[in-house]
Amino acid sequence: MEAFAPAHAALASLSGEAGAFACGTDGRALFCEREDEPFPSASVIKLPLVMTLYADATRGLLDLDERVAVGDRVDGSGVLRHMRDVERLSLRDLAMLAIIVSDNTATNRLIERIGLERVGERMREWGCPQSRLSRKMYDFEAAKRGNENVMTARETASLLLRLQRGECGDRPTSDAVLAVLEQCQDRTMLLRYLPYGANVPHKTGTLDESRNDAAIIPGERPVVVAAFTRKVRDTEAAVSWLGVLGWCAYRAAGNPGDPLPPELTRTA
Repeated sequence: MEAFAPAHAALASLSGEAGAFACGTDGRALFCEREDEPFPSASVIKLPLVMTLYADATRGLLDLDERVAVGDRVDGSGVLRHMRDVERLSLRDLAMLAIIVSDNTATNRLIERIGLERVGERMREWGCPQSRLSRKMYDFEAAKRGNENVMTARETASLLLRLQRGECGDRPTSDAVLAVLEQCQDRTMLLRYLPYGANVPHKTGTLDESRNDAAIIPGERPVVVAAFTRKVRDTEAAVSWLGVLGWCAYRAAGNPGDPLPPELTRTA
């Protein structure tokens, strides 16, 4: 699609590998790049985790008001590792922390409460057989055994489409998850070149050699986009490419917007 030509051009100079998929709400593909290859998910894997939490709560399998101990803190993103006086939180607040600041400690408590197998069941039920949550955050021993969290761009986009269509349990449940995703504070990737006031449900993820993001770009014709990178030598170039992709999706959704920054128009 012509609207995504700048993203295609910018991809040529990316120092690493990328997988991406963008589509309209009808599922029609607008941009494809290794869309069916599993990539390291980083914190984007928190998307199906939180979807499973809310969908199971709707079925009465658990209560979002249930409070659990914060437990062992882990490093990486988040705030709970710095808050020693916080002892217990509701599952609802843990989910918010897992999305809004990508809190790894909160994520681990959710994984323990829900279970890796349950998330896997949900992902298979939702048509995502290649994407999998295999371990907790900062579980390096599991990583050494080859238990990695991976997702494909097409399957990740399908999860967002499910939310957009109200098919995560029901419409109110889907809207509740979207409301959480709208609070994600990391605007450095797909949202990088969007107007600051743009209200975008999304979830980012970072690893040493990966920068990832998945979003529902609003507009007259909303666009769902998921993008992953790996083996990236220049992370600034990776987030710039994600920004160009998000800018293209924003235009494809029917929004007016500022042009790309001058330093990008030469390469994009």
